[in-house]
Amino acid sequence: MKKIFVVAAFLCGFFAASAQCGDDLMKQALKDMGTFQYIKDFDINVAGAEGVKFSVVLNSRTHYQLNLANGEGNGEQIVVQLFDGEKMLGTNSASGKTYKAFQFVCSKTGAYKLHFFCPNGSKGCARAVLSLVKQYSESEMP
Repeated sequence: MKKIFVVAAFLCGFFAASAQCGDDLMKQALKDMGTFQYIKDFDINVAGAEGVKFSVVLNSRTHYQLNLANGEGNGEQIVVQLFDGEKMLGTNSASGKTYKAFQFVCSKTGAYKLHFFCPNGSKGCARAVLSLVKQYSESEMP
């Protein structure tokens, strides 16, 4: 009887954990995207201080937005940083605050890195959506 109870408790915990990082979180990320054009989404599960990294190809003369929906059980908000090689080009964290989104105007086509992590090394999950805000002609570039 104890084994059945332990298995049932484990399964309930598993489904509760996956529910907070599943479809509802993706729906929130898409809602937060607003009217911008969906490009790609990222399923983020941070298990330690090193976080997770993704590669993404971005096009020049394009204005992007990256927004995050954090899991309810996260101990802290997940931070994302956008890198071109070793140079950080953008983040959702500034002045001690972590924001739901940040925008970036890409000046050259290429592969970029997204680094998602919890600042204090805790565990957490999130869903992120990369969206197109605007494409500029060469003469329009800000």
